[in-house]
Amino acid sequence: MKDIYQSRIASLLTIVAGAWLMLSPLAITMSGAALVSILITGGVMALVGLVQLFWMNTLPSWVSALAAIWLFVAAFIFSASTAAILNQAITATIAFVIAVWDGLEVGEVQNERRHMHV
Repeated sequence: MKDIYQSRIASLLTIVAGAWLMLSPLAITMSGAALVSILITGGVMALVGLVQLFWMNTLPSWVSALAAIWLFVAAFIFSASTAAILNQAITATIAFVIAVWDGLEVGEVQNERRHMHV
């Protein structure tokens, strides 16, 4: 049961990270491709966090990890302010750690359940 709570916490944190990314342009000025990238990536993170709340599977975690990698790379590809770069790099790092933590834990739970049924 503890493992399900860990996944729920990770899912909620992923939703918060995605929401933050979508709202951060209100506080940090950005435009063009940087703005589009952060809005789409934030939406993807929030959506996979929501999916993970209801579907105990590793796939949403790994999608979130890939989105975090993109977010980190995009911070340096698109010309943006220092504040925007720091925001994206820090949020990407946190989101990546959460996604891997959740993905590994959900994978272990799935393996334990398979072994219990064999």
